[in-house]
Amino acid sequence: MRARQSMTFPAFQRAALRALAALTMLLATSVRSNFVYDDDPFQPVTQDETVAVGGVVTLTCSVKENDNSSLQWSNTAQQTLYFGEKRALRDNRIQLVKSTGTELIITISDVQLSDDGEYTCSIFTMPVRTARATVTVLGVPGKPVITGFEDAVQEGGKVTLTCTSSGSKPPAKLHWYRDQEEIQGRPDVVESNPDEPTYTVTSELTLTVTRNDNNALIACAVDHPSIANGDKRTEQPLSVLFSPSVLIHPESDLPREGEKFFLQCVGNGNPEPTAFVWRRKDGELPPLAKVDGAFLRFESLNKSDNGVYECQADNGIGMGDVTHTLLVQDQQDSDLVIFTSTLLSSSAFPTSSPGTSVSPSTEDETLPPPSSSSSSTTFPTTTLTTSSTSFTSAPSTLPSSPEVPTTSLSNALFLVSLFCPPLFLLAPLPHPPPPPPLPLHHLFLG
Repeated sequence: MRARQSMTFPAFQRAALRALAALTMLLATSVRSNFVYDDDPFQPVTQDETVAVGGVVTLTCSVKENDNSSLQWSNTAQQTLYFGEKRALRDNRIQLVKSTGTELIITISDVQLSDDGEYTCSIFTMPVRTARATVTVLGVPGKPVITGFEDAVQEGGKVTLTCTSSGSKPPAKLHWYRDQEEIQGRPDVVESNPDEPTYTVTSELTLTVTRNDNNALIACAVDHPSIANGDKRTEQPLSVLFSPSVLIHPESDLPREGEKFFLQCVGNGNPEPTAFVWRRKDGELPPLAKVDGAFLRFESLNKSDNGVYECQADNGIGMGDVTHTLLVQDQQDSDLVIFTSTLLSSSAFPTSSPGTSVSPSTEDETLPPPSSSSSSTTFPTTTLTTSSTSFTSAPSTLPSSPEVPTTSLSNALFLVSLFCPPLFLLAPLPHPPPPPPLPLHHLFLG
């Protein structure tokens, strides 16, 4: 009897138990309705969204049919955002786009990391049906910062660069570039940031540098889905210290005796060379040669200035040297070379086709008029034979032209033969007129 009394509940307790059981069944039905059933036209349909911090996300909830029940959007804390077309939460970032019996669309602008999570769409039918949409908020990584460029690196040395980017969610990926070529750094190191669900990513790059790396652009780029247009990157030029490479630039390729002239020593290094030393390989510098920093100046060139000159440049990192051979030209030789070049460039020597004779008048126009003051030209003796009697003519002499000295002319023709033999061979050479005919009495009288 006591056992029966212990199992008997008062009326109010029985009512409470029945209400609890009904609520449990309602909640179970609501949870089961999160799944989308093709044969349930009242089941809400949503989709997950991804948005970067500061962006705008659109939440859409729709049903195929409605029995005059209202649709509702709730946030991650189960606070009602909109019930039909009625705003429930005072947050100006949340705006209504569309509200009908079968569709409820809202937007959230200036999205923050705190907006990340599950949003619920409900329709208050019997039973209540719900659907969830996951909003993933991407933390936008900050512009990468590169350290390690504080000091220049000497050629052949190593430099370690560090790239860091903070604020990404999920963790960003870092890439290294030398100019436009990607190079491999160490694996990224990921650390979570305190007090917010973002990450700091770090990567290191170690390089052995050469002089070719001086002023090369080293870039660190951040790759992340929140970056719409490519990547974020930071570029820094490398500074490599190296000894100078040296060249000597002469003022002229044809230095002539008696003229002013200089040799310039050009050094390429980092830093640029500031100290120059000039030497002459085979002795002291000429007395009229003056050292003027990177220049060696000659006030008046002389044949005695010929020789091998050396320039040594120093930039504090190292030294570089180079030699140059100076060959001074005679003034007369230079004039002849210029004269010959002028003849060749202006086609001064006419050509004639084979078999073409040159008339005496043409020869007279080519050769200057004779003068008695010129040196004479001797022609070989001529032997004539008539029947059985032989006669020998006396050597004949003719005056040459004073306008063209034979020495200068022969030198010019010699140079022409060196520089352009074909033109020389084709050109008709000037020659003296034939000897005058012997009187007939010389032929028959002894």
